[in-house]
Amino acid sequence: MLWLSVLVACESTPSSGSLFAPAEVARPTTTAAAPAADPRFEESADDVFKMSSEEMAAGGAVTEPGEALPAAQVAAAPAPALPSTEVAPASLRFPVRLLSTLPQAQPPRAVLGLPDGKEVVVSPGSVLGDEGVVVMAVMSGRVQLAVIHPAGDHAVIESLELSAQYP
Repeated sequence: MLWLSVLVACESTPSSGSLFAPAEVARPTTTAAAPAADPRFEESADDVFKMSSEEMAAGGAVTEPGEALPAAQVAAAPAPALPSTEVAPASLRFPVRLLSTLPQAQPPRAVLGLPDGKEVVVSPGSVLGDEGVVVMAVMSGRVQLAVIHPAGDHAVIESLELSAQYP
C-alpha cells in the first residue's frame, strides 16, 4: 500500500540529458497579488510619537501625539521624585554571607546570611530580590552568585563567589 502511494504521489520530470546536470523546472507564470494592507494598522504622520533627547532628559511631557511642550515649560517641569523603595548602594550595604553548604542534597543547597540578620536556605536558581542576588551554583564550601545592579534602563551583572565562614 505504501509503495502505491509513493508512485501516485511522485511526479515524473523530464531528463536533462546529463547525469550531473539539474533538471529544468518550469516556473509558474501567474504571480500572486500582494494582500491588501489592513487599514486598522496604517500609521499617519500625526500618530507617530516623537520626542527629542533634550526633551527626554528634561523629563518633557507631551500634550498630544506629535506636539511637545515649549522648551520653557519643559525646563520648568519638576524633576520626578525617586521611588521610596530605593535601597542603599551595594557599597554601603552589609554583604550577603555564606554560612554553610549542603552539596550532597538534591538539589545542592546553601545557607546564606542576609544583611538584616535572617538566614535563608537557597538552591541554584534562587532569587533574593531585596539583595539583588541570583544563586548560580552551590558547591562544597562555595557558592557562585550573580549580583544585579540597576543602571538606568538596563542592569549591570557582577559575578561573585563566596566561601563558607565556618568550614
